[in-house]
Amino acid sequence: MKGRVVLIGKGVEVKLLKDLLTERGIETILFSQEEEISPKIDPNNIDVLVYELEYERTKNLEVLNRLFKQGFKNVIFLAEKADLEDAVEFVKHGAYDFKLLSTPLELIENTVLFALEDKRILWQEETFLTKNPYMLEILKKLEVVAQSKAPVLLLGESGTGKELLAKYIHQKSPRRFGPFIAINCAALPETLLESELFGYEKGAFSGANFRKKGKIELAEGGTLFLDEIAEMHPSLQSKLLRVLQEGEVDRLGGYHPIKVDVRFLAATNRDIEKEVKEGRFRSDLFYRLNVITVKIPPLRERKEDVKFLSKFFLEKFSRMYKKSLQGFSEEAQRFLMDYSFPGNVRELKNMIERAVLTCEGELIEVKHLIDPFSQSENLVHYLGINFDNKQTEIEVKPLEVLEKEAIMKALEVAKGNKTKAAELLGITVRTLRNKLKQYKNEKGFEGRF
Repeated sequence: MKGRVVLIGKGVEVKLLKDLLTERGIETILFSQEEEISPKIDPNNIDVLVYELEYERTKNLEVLNRLFKQGFKNVIFLAEKADLEDAVEFVKHGAYDFKLLSTPLELIENTVLFALEDKRILWQEETFLTKNPYMLEILKKLEVVAQSKAPVLLLGESGTGKELLAKYIHQKSPRRFGPFIAINCAALPETLLESELFGYEKGAFSGANFRKKGKIELAEGGTLFLDEIAEMHPSLQSKLLRVLQEGEVDRLGGYHPIKVDVRFLAATNRDIEKEVKEGRFRSDLFYRLNVITVKIPPLRERKEDVKFLSKFFLEKFSRMYKKSLQGFSEEAQRFLMDYSFPGNVRELKNMIERAVLTCEGELIEVKHLIDPFSQSENLVHYLGINFDNKQTEIEVKPLEVLEKEAIMKALEVAKGNKTKAAELLGITVRTLRNKLKQYKNEKGFEGRF
């Protein structure tokens, strides 16, 4: 394993840790105090920072906040002694871990190794992975957009990576050292969503036994991502509009507005212009959010990404589950390239994870990609693909038709059970319901399922 680790401290344990990491081939740099780092070290070139703290400095988060502002990410703190509550606060506010120097050295070493592995595997999943020329061009333009505070509206089907693109904008912005807060507007009922977004004062309603900051306040100095914003109730839409216009938020039960500095990103899988025309979404809020609009194509229109992401997920899950897989068979590769992926990247990720778990050989086969249990043959059949022979025969149909046939066949196999059908397809129940809404007025579909 390779990586670059900086250690700050004077204790014997820190010096021994440096020796252990160096023996593993990890580039390790030791400083006795923080002041020696600048300008010698670029935080962007450091994978993990290990920092030894005196007891007095464990009592507040000043050092952690300063390191984050400088650009350090994976920070592990060591201390000869610390109160449990203080150590927990460091971790809650973003430190990778907090260990006492009395902890066995091999455990501290393992913590550093885990942090290095997380950086290597997970940093890519925190950005938008693509090889598609259109999306690569979009990413370039978003680097410029990210420098402003302008709201961005992300449009695309469920599972296309809207939240990852929102994180990409945040990471490229001057606010990247501030919080990134995400909330799914469809996941909570209206009253709960209101308190989650705007917060409340003690006694604002029955059960409000303490003051609570809402997600908008918690995103101060950073970015708030509102996923599935078209699902938000109109009454909440008007309150959100006020926040965007005035830059202030009213807590439930509060007596005065609170100024906030937040960058808003929003996303929806609906036709939001249609929602506006039909009166389900406020036009004034739409125009406030619609300063910059990005439409993310579905995975079936990004064949470069099917190949690229399949390999990425294969490598990730092979490491995770300690499998030595060499790749995909020719038939499996053709299957992936011809499949329509109604669940988009989320479905592909689930499909590859399932394949890695069930594959006992060196190559992923088609039988591993589709449901390996009782219904897999049915799902192969509806695609019109015959994998019995080396020559794969594929009936040429429009992708929309294949997608609809897939959904109908899955529902038939699941005997109308939408949850089971969604599992068979590797998509969420919400995605399945949205698709069924699209089909319900089509000829021959009325009354089915």
